[in-house]
Amino acid sequence: MIAVVFEAELSRQQADDLAHLMDDARPTRPAGVELATLLYEEGTARLIAYWRDEETLNRYLAETAVPRGQELMRQVGAEPTMRIVEVLDFG
Repeated sequence: MIAVVFEAELSRQQADDLAHLMDDARPTRPAGVELATLLYEEGTARLIAYWRDEETLNRYLAETAVPRGQELMRQVGAEPTMRIVEVLDFG
């Protein structure tokens, strides 16, 4: 399993708005995303998308102009950084 971490500085209101956008977008989540979470701590938001496998993620990234997490964060006025990390346990 692999995860994509989108990180940006957000106000609490922006983070709340992002949480609502994520909830609304859940039915159209990209195929291969097992779970998406939003963590918020001291002004920093991390939207983490957990992907079934690296191959599925790479195929998605090759086919999309803007990853969904980046798109959602842009809708609340933020430009996130993006990094890909290995998931060692998911349970």
